[in-house]
Amino acid sequence: MLKSHVPTSSDFDWRQLNQLAGEDPDFATELLTIFLADADASLSRIEDAIAAQNSQSIADIAHSLRGASANVGAKALAAVACQLEQAASQDRLSGALKLLQQLHLHCQNVHRQLKLRLSNRL
Repeated sequence: MLKSHVPTSSDFDWRQLNQLAGEDPDFATELLTIFLADADASLSRIEDAIAAQNSQSIADIAHSLRGASANVGAKALAAVACQLEQAASQDRLSGALKLLQQLHLHCQNVHRQLKLRLSNRL
């Protein structure tokens, strides 16, 4: 059974991102902006792979997304990407669309967190 989760601000670890960026807020913002662009592209590729029922592609893309998400501190996004990777690796795609929806929600949350962070810096 898939867990449904409503994204919150605690789903993102700013300390992880700041550590990765060497405590440079401008670099952290740049890293997160690049990550979000890549994550959005990954979600489109996952959607295409789900439509094609290509379990291997789904697993590969989800694996990359999981690692990138964990690196920047997007904990909830990484957790859902891990669930999708595991399901696809076992050729269980029945819940893939629901997981993709959750990935989209978590990406939107990270976008909101970034906008909030930028507005607080002005």
